[in-house]
Amino acid sequence: MSLPVQVVGPHGGAFPPVIKALLLDDSSFDRARIRRLGQKADLALQLDEVASVAEMKEAVAHQVYDLIMIDYRLPQGDGLGVLDYIQQTALNKETATIMVTGEGDMETAVTAMRNGCHDFLTKDGMTAEQLCFAMTTAMQTARNKRDVAAQHAHQHEVIRQGLTEALMDRRVQSTVVSLLRDQVSTALNAQARLLATDDHRALDVFLATIADDDDDFIFN
Repeated sequence: MSLPVQVVGPHGGAFPPVIKALLLDDSSFDRARIRRLGQKADLALQLDEVASVAEMKEAVAHQVYDLIMIDYRLPQGDGLGVLDYIQQTALNKETATIMVTGEGDMETAVTAMRNGCHDFLTKDGMTAEQLCFAMTTAMQTARNKRDVAAQHAHQHEVIRQGLTEALMDRRVQSTVVSLLRDQVSTALNAQARLLATDDHRALDVFLATIADDDDDFIFN
C-alpha cells in the first residue's frame, strides 16, 4: 500500500495530503476568483466557502480546518472580529489564519498579525503563487506556535511533577518547615523589639518593609 505524499512548504514543513480550508467572503466574485487560484496552486486544496459570519460560525463549530481565510471587509463587522471569534472556538482556535485585505491596506494587515493572524494577502493582483506561499507560510507558522506551546506545557508539567515529588520527601518537608519556623520567629522577634520602643518611625519603617516585600515565601 502506497502512503500519501505530503506537501512540503517553503520552510520545509510537511502538510496534510489534502488541505481543508475555509474561505469567508461575502463577494461571490471574489470567492470564485480565490477558488480558481487555489486550483492553480501547487496544493491539494479542499475549499469550503461561506458568505456570512453566521455561516462561518456554523462551519467552525462542526469542522476542524487546516486553514481559514478571512475577508477583512464584511457587511456585518470586520475580519478582526472574526479572527478573535475563531481564536475562542474549541475546534479551530489554533488553526492557521490568513487575513485578505484591499490593496495598500497595510495598517489592517499589521493589526491582524499583531492579533495572532498567521499571514495576510491583498485581493488586487493576487496570484496562484502568492496564494500558495501565504497558505503554506500560515500553516507552518501556526504549527510552530503549537509546537512551542506544547513544549512549554511539557516543561511546566515536568517542573510540577518534580516539585510534587520533592515535597513528598520527608527530608524536604522537614527543611521547609524549619525555614518557615525561622522566618516566623525572626519576624515575631523583630516586631516585639519595635513594639517595645517609643521610636514610632522605626515601627513605620518595619511595616512599610513588610508591605513592600516582594520575596514572601508562599507554600501551597
